[in-house]
Amino acid sequence: MELGLYAEAVTAFQNVLQLNPQHAEAYCELGAVYRLQDKTNDAADAYRHALTLQASPETRGVAHLSLARIYHSQGKFADAEKHAQNAVLLLPKAAEPFLRLGDIYVQRGKLTAAQRAYQKAIARDASLAAGYHGAGRVAFMRNRLEEAVQFYQRAIELAPYPAEPYYNLAIAYRKLKRGEAAKSQLAAFRRLKTYQERTHRYRRMLQEHPNALEPRMKLAEAHLKVGNHEKAIHTYQIAAALHPESLPLYHNLGGLYIQSGQFASAISAFQRVIQLDNGDAEAYLHLGWLHARQRQFADAVSYLQTAIEKNNALTAAYYGLAEVYVQQGKHTDAIEIYRELTRLHPADAQAWVRLGVLHIKMEKFQEAVAAFERAIAVDENSADAYNNLAWLYATRGEELTRAGALAERAVALAENAARLDTLAYVYYRQGAYAAAEQAILRAIALAPNNSAYSARLKEIREAKKQ
Repeated sequence: MELGLYAEAVTAFQNVLQLNPQHAEAYCELGAVYRLQDKTNDAADAYRHALTLQASPETRGVAHLSLARIYHSQGKFADAEKHAQNAVLLLPKAAEPFLRLGDIYVQRGKLTAAQRAYQKAIARDASLAAGYHGAGRVAFMRNRLEEAVQFYQRAIELAPYPAEPYYNLAIAYRKLKRGEAAKSQLAAFRRLKTYQERTHRYRRMLQEHPNALEPRMKLAEAHLKVGNHEKAIHTYQIAAALHPESLPLYHNLGGLYIQSGQFASAISAFQRVIQLDNGDAEAYLHLGWLHARQRQFADAVSYLQTAIEKNNALTAAYYGLAEVYVQQGKHTDAIEIYRELTRLHPADAQAWVRLGVLHIKMEKFQEAVAAFERAIAVDENSADAYNNLAWLYATRGEELTRAGALAERAVALAENAARLDTLAYVYYRQGAYAAAEQAILRAIALAPNNSAYSARLKEIREAKKQ
């Protein structure tokens, strides 16, 4: 079932029932598979048969709940309500039976009963988005529009990918004469409606060809397009189970695990890549980064060195290795890596900037100046190079006129608080205290919680006063 191999699942559960015809749980599972195959009548038969057998309250509750769902979809609301009420009695701590009962009551116009059912569902599971959506529908039907808006908004917060709540929220906003808000929600509805249609199409393709890789990859891509990483990961996991030799799957999985902060799983995914292809430099690069993040520096260095051996044009591996050395305090080793990188890629301005910063840490100021000058030579728009060179000159009290021009150029290229601080410091060293004050005030406006900028302002004003 989990892999989407429904025909095989049916056979397996039928084999269980040949061995034990009284196995009510197996009938419930068989009914679930039939539902996934859109064989609604066969599913209903399986659930009804489960109810004729000896079974636990949980199993009987599941059978009643599933029949309520089927009858509701068929428009048989009286039968659906009867089974939902039985499910509530058998599964009193579960939220879904109350949710289903609330949906049925709405269809039958029993709004007060529906409201109570949704409240009980939410009380049992406060993260149940469908419960808030249902409560919103009831509030809307009672013309309690502000209340409906709050329920719909909460449903969207908890589950941002179903399309229907956005549409209902848009209608509520429209009735409240909030045109722009309604327009925004309708746009979101259209985007997610397209997403739902696309994923439904790929799932239908997979029902016909469950082992096909391409529609499963497209399904994962559709999830990614709207930012539904959880579903994308799940889809890739299933694909990897069915196609364990597919490198792209593990690369995609590893990347998604990193984005979602599942670093141990990411390591496993990229280790699988190098099991399949020992020459995959990108996988070694990712493993190096992941181990560095966990401060496992020896492993990080090993992986990154291997990545460079496999592909000496992979600049990210050089950056990664150098930064690992920096984290270890091995500045000389880091300098050697950046020297090698600038030898291979002399037009890489950022590598020259990093090299210059390391030279400053090693108090090799002439080498630092040369590195920053080289960065500017290869990229006249390198704001970091202009800023760092200006700061270096200012701290040493050298070339202050040029330092001012460099700092002004850095701010003009890409203004931020740190570059404004540099500019303020250069002006301060030049004795241009009014200009320094204005620059540091701009920095503080961008980063009001930075105590160093406040200290700079105090220093400038004291000098200005004197």
